[in-house]
Amino acid sequence: MSEEKHSEHVLGDEQKTQGSRMLTIWVDADSIPRDIRPFLIRRALAPRNYEGTRVSVLFVAARAPADLPREFLVLVEPSEGAADRYIETHAASLDIVVTRDIPMAERLVQRSVYVVNDKGDIFTAENVGERRSIRDAMATLRAAGLAPPSPKGSRRSASETKRFADALERLIVRAVRAKV
Repeated sequence: MSEEKHSEHVLGDEQKTQGSRMLTIWVDADSIPRDIRPFLIRRALAPRNYEGTRVSVLFVAARAPADLPREFLVLVEPSEGAADRYIETHAASLDIVVTRDIPMAERLVQRSVYVVNDKGDIFTAENVGERRSIRDAMATLRAAGLAPPSPKGSRRSASETKRFADALERLIVRAVRAKV
């Protein structure tokens, strides 16, 4: 049984035992920086119930990061955008997605899926279009050599990690209340 099928099977069993009130936090593990993963792994290892709704975490990746527990990992076939497509296909309305991918965030927000990036920025119908325009403009400037490359691998401070954690917690509460 492939990892993808195994994870779907486990998720299906979990939903049956927990009833219909379940909220999944989908993590685009191919794009989330390594320094934010420990926080999300702790979340996955200690699933919580909020007002009768079980909140779980699933990481989706095209390559298996060594630090992710396999029982919380959905491994997809390696190809460009495979993890994104899996998340977009499986995320339900009012689920939460953690990603840096602004075009994907824009598509998910249109389907009433909550989206937050690793900096704690919550994407909404009101702000995601503007964020996409800025991202596209910067990509054009970088391609023309008029802007520096996008920073990679920067470590976040404790206050930045707290900002992400607080934003995620706000989204969980908002999603749980909306599911009731």
